[in-house]
Amino acid sequence: MLKKDYMERQIEAISNTFAAILFGKDKVKTILETEQEEDSAAAMEDDILERMVKKYLSEKKINEAENLIFNSINENKTLKKFEIALYFFNEVNQYNDEALLNNGYSREEINDGINHLKSFYN
Repeated sequence: MLKKDYMERQIEAISNTFAAILFGKDKVKTILETEQEEDSAAAMEDDILERMVKKYLSEKKINEAENLIFNSINENKTLKKFEIALYFFNEVNQYNDEALLNNGYSREEINDGINHLKSFYN
């Protein structure tokens, strides 16, 4: 799925470039600026997500962190968000069963979450 999204963006960029060449340099500049802004905004969003997940984990707010991850992925799937989700599940998996229980989470929820994550990126 990520490869498909990447390929679609590449095709769109090539199409936009050809259109820009046909319609002039100003159009090329506008397209390039828009793409850079979108990439920059996505990177910033991913960075904020990563910081928030780490903060929630340090506060043992496991459910809040998981909800934040899936809400963010639901809005816009990125490779970085996938990595953040894997980091989250790896960290939570290291908790003992008692710590999970004390924080309203379980091993079953870890497995369910990983399967849910797979469904987003398949």
